[in-house]
Amino acid sequence: MPQKFSNSVSLYGFGVLKNGVKYDFPYKESVLSLEPITENVYFALGDSEDDTNAEFAKMPFCKTINTTWDKSLKDGKVISVETNKALDFLKQSLTPAELKHAWGLYLQADEVLHEDDYKVLKKDLEYCEANGYDAISFRYLHFWHTHHDVAISKNWYPHEIRLIKLDSPIESWGDGQSFKNQKKVFFTEARIFHYGHVREQKAYAEKMRFQSSFHHADHLVEEKLKKDAKNSKKHKSLYFFGTHPLVMKDRILRMNDIWELPVVDEVAIVGNSEKYSPELVKTIAAKKVSWFKSTSEVPKSLQKNMVITNPSILDYFLKRAQPNLKMKSKHAQAWSDDFRFIMQVSSRKIGFRHD
Repeated sequence: MPQKFSNSVSLYGFGVLKNGVKYDFPYKESVLSLEPITENVYFALGDSEDDTNAEFAKMPFCKTINTTWDKSLKDGKVISVETNKALDFLKQSLTPAELKHAWGLYLQADEVLHEDDYKVLKKDLEYCEANGYDAISFRYLHFWHTHHDVAISKNWYPHEIRLIKLDSPIESWGDGQSFKNQKKVFFTEARIFHYGHVREQKAYAEKMRFQSSFHHADHLVEEKLKKDAKNSKKHKSLYFFGTHPLVMKDRILRMNDIWELPVVDEVAIVGNSEKYSPELVKTIAAKKVSWFKSTSEVPKSLQKNMVITNPSILDYFLKRAQPNLKMKSKHAQAWSDDFRFIMQVSSRKIGFRHD
């Protein structure tokens, strides 16, 4: 786990929340994923009907202000309004000297950072501070109903700005999905794990109704929910058995979902081992990892656990490889070699372990 940043840059977290307990948001996990790399975390807490404020009081590193959500705002605009309240709260807490080299990392209350990405983020942020960037866009993993299905349909955003320079006019806009007024954006390989559609079923239904209420007029909410439920059956997803953030372990187990797949005896990988980081390869959930130059070299006994990293059309036809391992959005950037490898291994229902 990296230390805090050098004197040249400082990092703060911020976010918004209302009824986090009632709607079963993974807000604690979200805040805890920010704590190791931020000076402090700042949250605007709406007028909740549950114990959300009391729960935040148990996290002393998280500073909060109480706000009232404007129910008259539709199209999700209340989220950007509340986000900017949190952003202003953070800025006003810093001196002019502190603000000059400060950055703010915004997470919504169902978004979590992975500890494996802290070092990447630290390196990228210090690079951006030194080279005139004012915003950083993260890769997104949108989990769909389970912690092991990643949504890839074209309507899912593949990356989004979540880290901004505080001494700038950048602000949240629209439904709070992103920011505006940035001048120079850097794309990091650090990921945001989005768990908005993975929670206890009753809480999920109530959360979707609550969320729909600040996008649509009251008389349209039920109609919109029915339409969304119908369209949800069309979502495409891929298996993901890479590791989740450690702060999510208790929650995933509480939901009776899989934390890690069982270790297999041996996995056969067809490809060039030098393309992938040794740290990643050693976490494959296998007692032995064997590398081969071609599928013809793989013994028949290992073909069930064969991962082909550069598959041919024939491999797809024979279902020895998963086709189209990518986000469908036209805005999606190509996955890194390491992340594509994670998805290729996952497609064979072979997992990874926390090292």
